[in-house]
Amino acid sequence: MADLNHELFDSFGKLMQNRAFMMAVMHQRDLGDRHGGMMGGGRGQMRLLQLLSQSPAGLTNAEIAELLDIRPSSVSATISRLVDAGLVERLPSETDKRVVIVRLSAAGREMFEQHADRVDDLTTKLFSGLSDDEKTTLEKLLAKLSTSMTDLDLRDFMPRGHGHGMDFPHQPGWGRRWF
Repeated sequence: MADLNHELFDSFGKLMQNRAFMMAVMHQRDLGDRHGGMMGGGRGQMRLLQLLSQSPAGLTNAEIAELLDIRPSSVSATISRLVDAGLVERLPSETDKRVVIVRLSAAGREMFEQHADRVDDLTTKLFSGLSDDEKTTLEKLLAKLSTSMTDLDLRDFMPRGHGHGMDFPHQPGWGRRWF
């Protein structure tokens, strides 16, 4: 059984070393500057854009802050950057003029449609070698593996004498060779 575990671990290692695979994984979450002029802060902006794409009627700043579990001041700053990029718009509420509704602009919706198409193409290519049954099985197995990963502590994988201090992982031994 240990040999099979080692083979599985080696297979995952090879997959992680495959540049095309890793770029595909990273690309599916990253819109980058090419798609709408987002500048810096991409992950927070992307989370907000994804939330707005799922809320066509729009959301208030307070709703966004609660759903994303971030400070209202961070929401305002992120919205301002996205307004400047032309991806979202602020509109007065029709029922309460004190409230501002934030929603995707036409350019933001178009960007998401194009992004969804690119992700569809990418995943189709990536998993084209698997049957539907194999894809279903793989998804179940990866979900199960992901659940079991919550029990792991990265410090257990460090050489003796490293990683059990207060400033983990910023200690000697946690350089490039580890990640």
